[in-house]
Amino acid sequence: MKFKDLLIQLVPLFLAFIIFLFTKNEILITVGIILLILISFKIKYYPGEWKLVLTGIILGFLFETIGDTIYKLQYWESATLLGLFPIWLPLLWGYGFIFIRRIGNFITKD
Repeated sequence: MKFKDLLIQLVPLFLAFIIFLFTKNEILITVGIILLILISFKIKYYPGEWKLVLTGIILGFLFETIGDTIYKLQYWESATLLGLFPIWLPLLWGYGFIFIRRIGNFITKD
Protein backbone atom coordinates (compact mmCIF):
# COMPACT_ATOMS: atom_id res chain seq x y z
CA MET A 1 0.00 0.00 0.00
CA LYS A 2 1.42 3.36 -1.01
CA PHE A 3 1.11 6.57 1.00
CA LYS A 4 -1.51 7.79 -1.48
CA ASP A 5 -3.53 4.63 -0.79
CA LEU A 6 -3.25 5.29 2.93
CA LEU A 7 -4.69 8.77 2.47
CA ILE A 8 -7.57 7.32 0.45
CA GLN A 9 -8.24 4.87 3.29
CA LEU A 10 -8.51 7.84 5.67
CA VAL A 11 -11.34 9.48 3.67
CA PRO A 12 -14.14 7.40 5.27
CA LEU A 13 -12.77 8.16 8.73
CA PHE A 14 -12.86 11.89 8.03
CA LEU A 15 -16.42 11.49 6.76
CA ALA A 16 -17.33 9.86 10.07
CA PHE A 17 -16.06 12.88 11.97
CA ILE A 18 -18.09 15.16 9.71
CA ILE A 19 -21.23 13.12 10.40
CA PHE A 20 -20.68 13.47 14.15
CA LEU A 21 -20.19 17.24 13.81
CA PHE A 22 -23.43 17.89 11.96
CA THR A 23 -25.95 15.58 13.60
CA LYS A 24 -26.83 13.95 16.88
CA ASN A 25 -29.55 11.87 15.23
CA GLU A 26 -28.80 8.26 16.03
CA ILE A 27 -30.45 6.88 12.89
CA LEU A 28 -28.49 9.23 10.63
CA ILE A 29 -25.25 8.31 12.38
CA THR A 30 -26.08 4.60 12.08
CA VAL A 31 -26.83 4.90 8.36
CA GLY A 32 -23.68 7.02 7.95
CA ILE A 33 -21.48 4.37 9.55
CA ILE A 34 -23.02 1.65 7.39
CA LEU A 35 -22.24 3.82 4.36
CA LEU A 36 -18.68 4.32 5.62
CA ILE A 37 -18.16 0.57 5.79
CA LEU A 38 -19.55 0.18 2.27
CA ILE A 39 -17.40 3.07 0.98
CA SER A 40 -14.32 1.47 2.56
CA PHE A 41 -15.15 -1.78 0.78
CA LYS A 42 -15.74 0.08 -2.49
CA ILE A 43 -12.35 1.81 -2.22
CA LYS A 44 -10.62 -1.51 -1.66
CA TYR A 45 -11.95 -4.83 -0.46
CA TYR A 46 -9.61 -7.43 0.97
CA PRO A 47 -10.83 -11.03 1.18
CA GLY A 48 -12.45 -11.89 4.49
CA GLU A 49 -13.11 -8.32 5.63
CA TRP A 50 -16.82 -8.99 6.13
CA LYS A 51 -15.78 -11.52 8.78
CA LEU A 52 -13.60 -8.85 10.35
CA VAL A 53 -16.50 -6.36 10.43
CA LEU A 54 -18.85 -8.91 11.98
CA THR A 55 -16.23 -9.86 14.55
CA GLY A 56 -15.75 -6.19 15.43
CA ILE A 57 -19.51 -5.64 15.76
CA ILE A 58 -19.96 -8.70 17.99
CA LEU A 59 -16.92 -7.95 20.17
CA GLY A 60 -17.84 -4.26 20.34
CA PHE A 61 -21.34 -5.19 21.48
CA LEU A 62 -19.94 -7.53 24.13
CA PHE A 63 -17.28 -5.08 25.37
CA GLU A 64 -19.75 -2.20 25.55
CA THR A 65 -22.36 -4.34 27.29
CA ILE A 66 -19.90 -5.62 29.87
CA GLY A 67 -18.34 -2.19 30.38
CA ASP A 68 -21.69 -0.45 30.74
CA THR A 69 -23.51 -3.02 32.88
CA ILE A 70 -20.83 -4.45 35.14
CA TYR A 71 -18.23 -1.72 35.40
CA LYS A 72 -20.39 1.35 34.63
CA LEU A 73 -17.55 2.79 32.56
CA GLN A 74 -19.68 5.09 30.40
CA TYR A 75 -23.02 6.77 30.26
CA TRP A 76 -24.77 7.44 26.95
CA GLU A 77 -27.64 9.91 26.83
CA SER A 78 -28.88 8.33 23.59
CA ALA A 79 -28.67 4.75 24.83
CA THR A 80 -31.27 3.06 22.63
CA LEU A 81 -29.63 -0.35 22.21
CA LEU A 82 -30.72 -2.27 25.30
CA GLY A 83 -30.76 1.07 27.09
CA LEU A 84 -26.96 0.86 27.37
CA PHE A 85 -25.44 2.53 24.31
CA PRO A 86 -26.33 3.95 20.87
CA ILE A 87 -27.17 1.61 17.99
CA TRP A 88 -24.24 2.89 15.94
CA LEU A 89 -21.56 2.07 18.51
CA PRO A 90 -21.04 -1.65 17.68
CA LEU A 91 -21.03 -0.73 13.98
CA LEU A 92 -18.27 1.76 14.66
CA TRP A 93 -16.32 -1.03 16.36
CA GLY A 94 -16.72 -3.10 13.18
CA TYR A 95 -15.43 -0.23 11.06
CA GLY A 96 -12.60 0.26 13.54
CA PHE A 97 -11.46 -3.32 13.06
CA ILE A 98 -11.15 -2.76 9.30
CA PHE A 99 -9.46 0.59 9.70
CA ILE A 100 -6.91 -0.63 12.22
CA ARG A 101 -6.06 -3.67 10.08
CA ARG A 102 -5.54 -1.58 6.97
CA ILE A 103 -3.38 1.01 8.72
CA GLY A 104 -1.45 -1.79 10.46
CA ASN A 105 -0.81 -3.45 7.12
CA PHE A 106 0.53 -0.15 5.77
CA ILE A 107 2.84 0.39 8.75
CA THR A 108 4.24 -3.14 8.85
CA LYS A 109 4.66 -3.61 5.10
CA ASP A 110 8.28 -3.83 4.01
